[in-house]
Amino acid sequence: MAPILPTQSPLALTNLVKRPGYGTAGTPTKFHVNHFRIASFPDVEIVQYDVQVNAGADTRALIKKVWNSPTLQERLGESGKPVIFDGNRLAWSRGPLAFGDELSVVVDLDEGRPARPGRSNKHRVLIRKAAIVSMQILDEYINNRYSMDSDVLVAINFLDHLLRETPSKRLIAIRRSFFQSQGASPLDGGVEAWKGIFQSVRASMGQLTVNVDVATTVFWSSGPLLEVLTKFMGLRSPDDTANRLSSPNGRRELRRFRKLGFFIKYRGPEHEKKTFIVDGFTEDGADRTSFTTKEGETLTVAQYFTRTYNIRLRYPSIPLIKTKKGASFPMELAIIQEGQRYPYKISDRQTADMIKITAQRPDVRMNAIRTNVRTLGWDSDPVLKAYNLRIQPEMIVTDGRILPAPVINYGAGSKKASLQPQDGRWNLIGQKLALPQKLESWGVMVFADNRRTPEQVIQNFVRTFINVHRGHGGEVTQMSPPILYASAQRDMNTNVREIFNAAGNAVRKRPQLLLFVLPSKGAEPYNSIKAACDIGLGVCSQCVQLRHVEQAKPQYCANVDLKVNSKLGGTNVFLDKNCFPLYNKEPTIILGADVSHPAPGSGRASFASMVGSLDLQATRYAGIVNTNGHRVEVINSRNIQVFITTLLRQYRSNTGKVPGRIFYFRDGVSEGQYQQIIDQELADIKKACESLSAGYKPFVTVVICSKRHHSRVFPVNRNAGDRNGNVLPGTIIERDITHPSEYDFYLVSHVALQGTARPVHYHVIHDENQMPVDYFQAFVYNMCYVFARATTSVSLCPPVYYAHLAGQRGRAHEETREEDSASLVSGKTGGSGGEEPGEVKDVKPLHPSLAGTMWYI
Repeated sequence: MAPILPTQSPLALTNLVKRPGYGTAGTPTKFHVNHFRIASFPDVEIVQYDVQVNAGADTRALIKKVWNSPTLQERLGESGKPVIFDGNRLAWSRGPLAFGDELSVVVDLDEGRPARPGRSNKHRVLIRKAAIVSMQILDEYINNRYSMDSDVLVAINFLDHLLRETPSKRLIAIRRSFFQSQGASPLDGGVEAWKGIFQSVRASMGQLTVNVDVATTVFWSSGPLLEVLTKFMGLRSPDDTANRLSSPNGRRELRRFRKLGFFIKYRGPEHEKKTFIVDGFTEDGADRTSFTTKEGETLTVAQYFTRTYNIRLRYPSIPLIKTKKGASFPMELAIIQEGQRYPYKISDRQTADMIKITAQRPDVRMNAIRTNVRTLGWDSDPVLKAYNLRIQPEMIVTDGRILPAPVINYGAGSKKASLQPQDGRWNLIGQKLALPQKLESWGVMVFADNRRTPEQVIQNFVRTFINVHRGHGGEVTQMSPPILYASAQRDMNTNVREIFNAAGNAVRKRPQLLLFVLPSKGAEPYNSIKAACDIGLGVCSQCVQLRHVEQAKPQYCANVDLKVNSKLGGTNVFLDKNCFPLYNKEPTIILGADVSHPAPGSGRASFASMVGSLDLQATRYAGIVNTNGHRVEVINSRNIQVFITTLLRQYRSNTGKVPGRIFYFRDGVSEGQYQQIIDQELADIKKACESLSAGYKPFVTVVICSKRHHSRVFPVNRNAGDRNGNVLPGTIIERDITHPSEYDFYLVSHVALQGTARPVHYHVIHDENQMPVDYFQAFVYNMCYVFARATTSVSLCPPVYYAHLAGQRGRAHEETREEDSASLVSGKTGGSGGEEPGEVKDVKPLHPSLAGTMWYI
């Protein structure tokens, strides 16, 4: 057999990998994909124009009004050609427009209306011919005769805007998605979920396609602002809201209402069309905010409304709305405009409700996609016809394969030491963990009242957990760990230190594990416990839910045991040697990396996380995290240096070997950033390796893993699907919807418990190891069966999954910024109603005792 991995690397640092071939392993099967072939696209010259309104700094709302004004549309219509506009700076036409290379025109938005003394609504528009968009280059690109460059991106961008021109006039357009309020589903907190249509042009192998899917996003509820605010605060009535707003904490919650559009009715129907924008809120209410009339009389706002509109305000003491032009409006009279997207992170409960709304069985989703295609009405779209863009209305049927499930191995004495899972899942009953750990020193702390949760309940859970761990091959020498109840009068560090000392003193050994019983899933006290254990004490911690402790079910204890055994340094399951392409080959480290960002509007830092395999079977991974600037996607050089050197040293410490090869799996990167990952992260990885030892140059393969896409796969034949109609685990697609020339594929590696399975898109952007295609695809898929805390195959290859978990957990290690609390008190906010970014500090370092453990699992 030819060697799986080459002994020399022929690639230079900045090459994007071309597809080395197609896989052949598995069962060939046909699948529907939610892509639609573009049968023809513009074959004439497309002219791109630069559009500038005034100085170029105006809002999109104003630009839209100016663009749609009769004055400008008449000038553009002189050519008799529909002009496409992106709503900001770019426009396109089929051939040159009649005015030539440049058009300068003044638009008066008050034309035909009574003049307003001292106020002008005139705007200068300058339109200049900027470039020619070549459709021929796009044809060359999809047929692998031209490489990706800015000309290709410009052509695809034009087609995307051509597609959205007509639907954006009758639907609310948000990037590539279109929404309408019909069928909106209310959520908690004054918001609602709207379903819509996603469509995007994709360049693939020998063809252009339109990817159509369902889209769902959260909008503010329309209606009286005070009622929406009441729901947002989780209160029962506006009276409760008025009381809450009398406190600084209540007023702080108003920040998220900045930039919201509203209208008023009390001035008459003609004023309902005018939209005002919330710029802020006053400190005082209408009863204490006064102004001087033209006649020189001083009135409070409350008095003004009584006298002028015969409106007696019901809540005169609550803050007034302020607009940028200095006007003030009572909150109870403002009505929120429909169709405004909610730009903030939603709560856990809202997320759970969103999942219920968006989870659609495959047959339902397919029908929804087909309905969306009919709604878009490509065949009857006059703009598409004018540009000769024709799209076939049937889903593409593509050839795919279903890879066989790997054989996985458990420990000696198992009911089945080797088994090949069916349908991506298996049972742990009767199985012994591959490398179970001995539990010698541990303790339990309960965050509940001992009268409600007596110690006997905790002891019962402890007995069940011990029996489960021993049943799976583990040994427990401390059968009666100390059980303490946390005190609300003590801080978290004191509580955790108390159980740490009690656990150690009970057997005169440093504690291995602290078990915490929590009443709920909230961020606290969870984060504080993790920080105290990970940073201060250096002990593994495991939190469990009180309701599960009370039930003490063996199945729950088995799930907890998988986490505990991994944290203690054990291995739960590993791949059979015949299913692990790296078996008995040159030592190889598997790395996974992710960058996560805080919620929109937050001033907190982004987080970079990286994990690295610790054993030759690639089942255990050490993790390391740090802050990574503000909303910066590429991991900075300093972090890469620390991460790589730390993980490589830990690999050598655990295996006694120096890896000659690296597989680097990277999550959360958009297509436009692939080259940055090569130019920066890959270059920094190589520098970090060289810093460990002169001449140390392991071969590196870089793989981007993405779930943020809208491609879905549906079985043509029911035999290729599960009982819910989803494709089977192991489904792999590498034709028709993949890159025209580069090395990528879509893989479904899991069973979707609800909704439609989302494949992960794997894109190899640098490949010095050059593992054969079948081996590499099996390598990625098979790893999904040895995720430490599951008895199912998971949707994402474990290195990236672990990096994501480490990043989430690492938030508990973050330094608290003084600026955060200061900005809350003073009311200082960022441009979108959020916190101003503050200084980025490193996270507090992980305790040395936890280095080389799966502390994050």
